[in-house]
Amino acid sequence: MRDYKIVCVDDEEIILEIYKSSLEEIGHEVVTFSNPEKALKYIIENKTSIITIISDYKMPEMNGLELREGIIQNNIFIPFFMVTGYYNKEMAVKGMELKISKFIQKPFAQETLIEQIQVDFERYMGQLEEEYEMISSFVDESSPMLDEIEELILQLEDSPNDVECLNTYFRLLHTIKGTASCVGLVTLPEFAHHYEDLVGNLKHGGIQVNNEIIDILLKGLDVLRRMYSDISKGERYEFEIADDIKIFNLENIKKEDVEEDHQDKNEKLAKEKKVEDEKLGIQVSLLDEFMELSGEITVLRNMVLKSVSKIEGKYEGDKDIDVLTDSLDEMHKVSSQLQNQISEMRKVTISGIYRPLKRVVRDASKKLSKDVDLILEGEELRVDTSVGKVLSNALVHLVRNGIDHGIETVSKREEIGKDKTGTLKISTYLEGENIIVRVKDDGNGIDKKRLIEKAIEKELYTKEDLDKMSSQKILGLIFDSGFSTASAVTDISGRGVGMDMVKSSVESINGKINIDSRLGEGTTFNISIPIPRSVLIIKSLMISLGQEQFAIPLDDISEVVDVEKSKDLIEELGDGYVIRLHDELIPIVDLRKDFYGQEECHEGCSVIVLKNEQFHYGIVVDDVHDIEEIVVKKLVKKLQSDDVLFLGATLIGDGEMALIFDLEKIASYVGISINDVESDFADDLESTDMSITGEYVQVHMQGIPNACIPLDSIDRLEEFHSSKITYSGNIPIYRYRDNFLPLVELDQKTHGSLIRKQDILKVVVLNNDDKKIGLIVSEINDILNSYENVDELFSNNEEIQGTVYINENTLNVLDTDYIFKNYKEMYTDEPIIDNDDIFDEAA
Repeated sequence: MRDYKIVCVDDEEIILEIYKSSLEEIGHEVVTFSNPEKALKYIIENKTSIITIISDYKMPEMNGLELREGIIQNNIFIPFFMVTGYYNKEMAVKGMELKISKFIQKPFAQETLIEQIQVDFERYMGQLEEEYEMISSFVDESSPMLDEIEELILQLEDSPNDVECLNTYFRLLHTIKGTASCVGLVTLPEFAHHYEDLVGNLKHGGIQVNNEIIDILLKGLDVLRRMYSDISKGERYEFEIADDIKIFNLENIKKEDVEEDHQDKNEKLAKEKKVEDEKLGIQVSLLDEFMELSGEITVLRNMVLKSVSKIEGKYEGDKDIDVLTDSLDEMHKVSSQLQNQISEMRKVTISGIYRPLKRVVRDASKKLSKDVDLILEGEELRVDTSVGKVLSNALVHLVRNGIDHGIETVSKREEIGKDKTGTLKISTYLEGENIIVRVKDDGNGIDKKRLIEKAIEKELYTKEDLDKMSSQKILGLIFDSGFSTASAVTDISGRGVGMDMVKSSVESINGKINIDSRLGEGTTFNISIPIPRSVLIIKSLMISLGQEQFAIPLDDISEVVDVEKSKDLIEELGDGYVIRLHDELIPIVDLRKDFYGQEECHEGCSVIVLKNEQFHYGIVVDDVHDIEEIVVKKLVKKLQSDDVLFLGATLIGDGEMALIFDLEKIASYVGISINDVESDFADDLESTDMSITGEYVQVHMQGIPNACIPLDSIDRLEEFHSSKITYSGNIPIYRYRDNFLPLVELDQKTHGSLIRKQDILKVVVLNNDDKKIGLIVSEINDILNSYENVDELFSNNEEIQGTVYINENTLNVLDTDYIFKNYKEMYTDEPIIDNDDIFDEAA
């Protein structure tokens, strides 16, 4: 429900204070006036949010009846209560004519006042709610038409004789006018009618499209947008449009001869209409609720599946249990499809985000007397609505900034030998798990010396501070609040707030922005935003501290180090400990001391190294388990404070709960501060030598002690009981997640099979195009990052792709593609069964 007001008018301040104290308990704002003329003006301007008016009868400027008369003359029929110490038959008759709700006699009790006005204002408030809902539905449903109209105007600027474009334009305005009238609006449809007349004149050939006409069409659109904005806020529904209508005065528009016969143009330029699917507007909050419910289904399904797996072990071969597991598998598929469809419903097209930019470029370049060509790429891409909102605002600021500060004037560009038309190119594409947006201009670039001078002039930094800054950090000064190199503030840029907003909004959705600029050549802004996952489901590494399990988001894990095998890597430094990796000292945190009061001890432990643009540190853990997709359950509000170190919780096992670490809060809690992480990341972008080229899980095998597997080929890490393995020919298979999983040992021919040697087998489940294989290994060690490409020169074994050098060790990278194609020959020279038969069951 919206915020409503009660207006009280009386020339005695003490009476107004009584009204205010008496009526505020109803829950609505009480606005008081001692001057009825001021009250009348306020009521006219705020009529859509006022539910009751209480007025004294006798006042110096005008009496209560005259006030009511002035209100009715403006077609306002808000419930009106007259307070008076005396009234007669004549007043009563006049009151009936003016539809006064009730005369309240002085003196009155507080309870009596509320009782007498409550029924009327509640009924009127219901009417306002219905009216607002109807009108706001019109605004929501027709707002996209304004975007279409803007695109059509810009299209007409390029193709003035496009008759189909004018026909569509006319239809959209006619629809807005008609629908606005149906919901009871008056001035908006009247304005749209005059607007429609102008477009109709263009359509029928009375006027030719030229630059002056385009300006007028855009001004008319801006007036409509202003009306829509005020209506959507509920501020007012009617407007003073006398001056606005004048922009369509045909006497002020220069008429030009039409070069072609209108009918010929119609035949020449008419296009086929595209038949589009019906569209229905849905609130994003409703989609979020659906997503949360689908997440609940996933939680319940996982819990049931784990319980069924235990029952299956007790009653092996029971057909009813097999049917149940198959049904659960189908339910999981439907749940996944539901989540994907909801995610798609939340998406908007990049073309819709680009649409306003054409107008921004046109207006800014015209105002600055610059010639700018806008190139747009990636319009077909769809992104989540949360990303779309950020990009919509950020791109407008970047485009304005590029035209104002970047691209030179026509004379300047010709003077330095550039094409007189500047280029502003915006590209959007997917790269891995990120949405990349690149805004590039061929202007004069950013002068770093000028940035340094401005920073010192504004006393934001000292010269010593600036001397220590990296190139990226200096360029990043333009994102500081209030920082601007503009010599004057214009309505396009120069206030020093736009770029600050760009960075903060991108970072609000965990994105990053950096700058690449070359003086005299141009500037490129690179925005990287992680693709929002299905809101509640994230990949996590499950670990243990003491007897409790916790989850760490996988995206922030750099590597896992087995301390037992690398004791010499941990060093004591001051009051804490650090781990030495890649010639860098990284602070480590032992939460067992805070959680359980244990003394710090690193024997038999592992260190999870974490790194992103906000932090870089390690967490000591007792055990490392599996990588799992978990459903995040939000903590109750009482636990959502800065002191709580968890993002939320998830259910594991038989309904047990595991808390999910909030890695940023942990860093803050233990006092880890790395001010230069952001610049380190930015500098990494400039240096290809330090960029991560691959992520691997290190394993040991009987014949290949130093092996590693690309992380993107791994589905899960498991432990299997060898007693439950059966055979298809010579190929061992395992009943895994309701299907059969083929198992393979690369070194079993020469070293014997681990299946016969061990009761519990460590298995890496590999995934390739939805087909799965279980690779049996001796040990599963660490997750490691490589900063080098795989060297295939020294590979003399078919199942080994090549080698990488990580942490001063040379590791053999397994060729998972080869293993999938040839795993059968690793057991026997004669084919026993066709590959695809088993794969179809395992997929």
